[in-house]
Amino acid sequence: MKGKSEKEESFYLKWEERRKKKWLYVFLHGSVYWGVPVAITLFLLSSNFSLENMQFSKLLISIVVFAIGGLGFGLWLFNTMDKAYLGANDNDKIKEGIQKIKSGLTWSYENLKLLQDESDTLVVQNELFWFDDANVTPTVMNECFNLIMVDYNRLQRNAGFSEFSKDKKVLIQMFDNSGNDKPLIEKVVT
Repeated sequence: MKGKSEKEESFYLKWEERRKKKWLYVFLHGSVYWGVPVAITLFLLSSNFSLENMQFSKLLISIVVFAIGGLGFGLWLFNTMDKAYLGANDNDKIKEGIQKIKSGLTWSYENLKLLQDESDTLVVQNELFWFDDANVTPTVMNECFNLIMVDYNRLQRNAGFSEFSKDKKVLIQMFDNSGNDKPLIEKVVT
């Protein structure tokens, strides 16, 4: 999952909940938010905004027809949004990564390297260290560690990865750019 802007992160979090209520979304966005306004607009245009030409039965028929037609639009809109969500979620890439980890390989994903050690612990390491080695302070180290946790938590939102890692002990390791084998920070998280 690539780094997301605030707007993209907001979409991701909202869509996680909205996709659970598919048919409510289809009805609201297709029939209520699209179908009814279009029906009323067309009704007003066809009556030339004249009260003499407006008939309640025509309005009712127009609303029913566009509300039913709006369901198709709502379904199309839902599928489009869900496809964008799943694309942002990188499902296929994550499934492949899980298989790599299970087979004993190291999987690189965004700024993370993930592997499983002999004790079945999931080891999560940073692939890049974004700060100059000369400026490594406790504040910088904590900031980098927090960025690793943000990336890992975003990966955890994927249902497949969450299921894979739910019973595993997770060890987060942060390394600098020096190639040193000893991590700057090493913490077990749950």
